[in-house]
Amino acid sequence: MSTLAAIRLRDLDYWKDHLTGHSSILLKNNNIPSKTDYCMPTEHMATPFHTLIPNRDEWTSATPGQEGALSFYTDGSKLNNQNSLVGRVARLTWPHIDKARSNALCNLSRGDCSLVIRSLTGHWLIGIHAQRLNSPYNDFCRSCRDEEEEESPEHFFCFCPALSSRRFRFLGKPFLDGLGDLASLSPRKIAQFVQLSNWTPF
Repeated sequence: MSTLAAIRLRDLDYWKDHLTGHSSILLKNNNIPSKTDYCMPTEHMATPFHTLIPNRDEWTSATPGQEGALSFYTDGSKLNNQNSLVGRVARLTWPHIDKARSNALCNLSRGDCSLVIRSLTGHWLIGIHAQRLNSPYNDFCRSCRDEEEEESPEHFFCFCPALSSRRFRFLGKPFLDGLGDLASLSPRKIAQFVQLSNWTPF
């Protein structure tokens, strides 16, 4: 436990090594990694969204909430799920339970795993999804700068000409036919493509 506490303090820049005493605990073990992904938990008291819990009458008379809001049933399923960006992208990129692919995803680092999940579900701060969350977003593609192209998972993964060489290197083709092509690709390759695209998914 003392070693774990020392690693956390070191990665938060609160630790100084000494050659003697308890402060030398990290110097005596060659199996301790030089860096981990531990970070200080933070509380976010202000959220860029509002939660509305309507009654049954409000549901039956009209869709409650502001125009463009995300709506959920109480069991967690989305209203008009077929038109939901997040649900639609996830069904195309991960269409069925795949144990081998899931294990490959879980074997990634925490950061890479989060990167892949956000990008393959469409739940990242680009285009219309960022707009819905009242977060900063680009009106058009940040890579090809085409003002006619809205930032979207489809444009990013499949069609953006500025990313064609990286797409070919990591995803096997300069252009994909659609998001369904990602269903057969390894999570590691997808993480590498997203990382080198300079699109930040958080």
